[in-house]
Formats: sequence, structure tokens, C-alpha cells
Amino acid sequence: MEAELAALATSGATTVVALMASDAWNAMRSRIVDLVRRGSATQEDADRAEAEMDSERLEATAAQDGGDPTVVADLEAVWRVRLRRLLREDPSASVVLRELIAEGSAAPGAVHNTISGGQFRQAVIQAGNIHGDIHLG
Repeated sequence: MEAELAALATSGATTVVALMASDAWNAMRSRIVDLVRRGSATQEDADRAEAEMDSERLEATAAQDGGDPTVVADLEAVWRVRLRRLLREDPSASVVLRELIAEGSAAPGAVHNTISGGQFRQAVIQAGNIHGDIHLG
């Protein structure tokens, strides 16, 4: 069971930090705040956690803009510990976290590419916008 919680916390941490650095944050923030508040013993703890989260969002956006993967990894580690602790204290939070992960992965700005069926003997290019020529080979 511990391995499952660790995997869920890792996935949740990755999702939360990715959301922090994206335009989807505004749509998901209140749900993440509610999740964080579940693990808070007092209102003061909840307010402190929410303020930390807002500060972390600034760090995440700055890291994304500056191309600093170390900061992103550090934030993910913080969230992994935070979520793992929350899941240990409140196992029912796993349902909420799974929903957030699913919704966060499908949030605007998230891209999921899937190629299935058939055989492809040449390069497959999936892109939103291509400006100029593409030369393969």
C-alpha cells in the first residue's frame, strides 16, 4: 500500500507543479487549496499552506520562464512529501487527488498525443503550429 501512496503522491506532485506553471492554474487552484486544507490541523496552518502554495506558483512560473529544471524538481519534491503525508493522514484524500490528476492532465494547455493502430515506417509529426519547412532524413 505504501508503494501505491508513493506513486500517487509522485503523480500528484508532478501534476500540481505543472499546473502551477501553466494557464490552467487559475481553474484548478481552488480544488488544490481544498485538498491542502484537508491536511491542516488549524485554520492558521491552512492559511500558511495556501500562502506557501502561492509563493511556490511564482517560483514555478519563473523556473519555467527561465528554463530552470532544478527549481521544478525541488517543488515537485516538496509537493511529493506534502501529498504523501496528507495521504497517510487521510486515505480518503486519494480519491480527490486522483480526480485532480485526471482533470489536471486534461486541463487546457495540456497536450496528450497518442498514435495507435497501423504501422508507421516514416516519421510521425504531431504539432500545433509549424512555421517553415520540415525536412526529415
